[in-house]
Amino acid sequence: MENSNKIIPPHLNAEVYRTDTTGACSISYLDYIRLHADEGVLVGCSELTGRYWNGGASLYKSVPEAQKCHTEVKRSINLTSGTADGCFVGNPSKVLLCEDSGAVSIWTVSKDGAWKQWSEEISVAEHDDAVLAVDCLHSEQEYVTAGADGNIKVWDINEMICIRNYIAAHSLAIYGVVVRPSSSACFATGSLDYSVTLWDDNVSQPVLDLAKNNCSVRCLQWIDENKLIFGDEAGVMYSVDARNPETPTKLYDFPAAVHRLAVHPESKKVAVCCDNKIVSVCEVDESACPRVIYHDRHMHSNYVRDAAWDTKERKTLHTVGWDGEIKTHNISWD
Repeated sequence: MENSNKIIPPHLNAEVYRTDTTGACSISYLDYIRLHADEGVLVGCSELTGRYWNGGASLYKSVPEAQKCHTEVKRSINLTSGTADGCFVGNPSKVLLCEDSGAVSIWTVSKDGAWKQWSEEISVAEHDDAVLAVDCLHSEQEYVTAGADGNIKVWDINEMICIRNYIAAHSLAIYGVVVRPSSSACFATGSLDYSVTLWDDNVSQPVLDLAKNNCSVRCLQWIDENKLIFGDEAGVMYSVDARNPETPTKLYDFPAAVHRLAVHPESKKVAVCCDNKIVSVCEVDESACPRVIYHDRHMHSNYVRDAAWDTKERKTLHTVGWDGEIKTHNISWD
């Protein structure tokens, strides 16, 4: 092979790279799925490879439509950064998206328009790092977000202003925030600083330390009004009672860090997504011994990132993952 003695000036290389648009698009790594009772599916994604780490969200009328159309390049909403979480705001025509840039944005669509084009209603960037989680305190009025900056913010989304700011609520990134059932003020957070904490929107300080874990907390969900489950970096899932928070109960060991939990709305069944390709469904009813009632390791070919129970079919679970796939699981139990 001949040695090339051709020297290309560095500034020419930079110009070619700057103007090159090939390979600008990359795979959409699906990060979360949200289902609306009135025929709405929100799927958020991030592009973790390529020249630009962008992200976006796609909205569909149903899960079958989402499974059929999700491979298309065009998305309903394009973002300039990734998105780790999002939710519907009241109806399927309005969504709130959390962005890796630290922004919280509201997007709406006009049903009168022939193209049903989504447009950004407002965006506010007050988090100092990626916004990692969101939950609803009062539908269409107040929402709470948590970020990698360790801050918690309560938003009045009609005015899009932060009405409560918990600065340095945790010393490390907050990966989960969940509002207590039947409450419009109380919520819990889980952080990489090993702690699970209970908060009240009417109080400026933490209400209660629910748990101090021995490793980072990655996700949490309420099982009922008083009991909460959380998963950690070690792959362990625990339950804790807010009435007796000193003694968390170990429920299950998983082979990888627990990333997301999805609680069935009518029964104490929990879908578990870890940092692997496995989808598990566990039973956490006190009347029975803890057990895994469903286990799948073949549907997804990359990490499973989120799960959502179907709003109509009681025993149907939908999952998304970094393989870009939306899968449906039919779970059976007595």
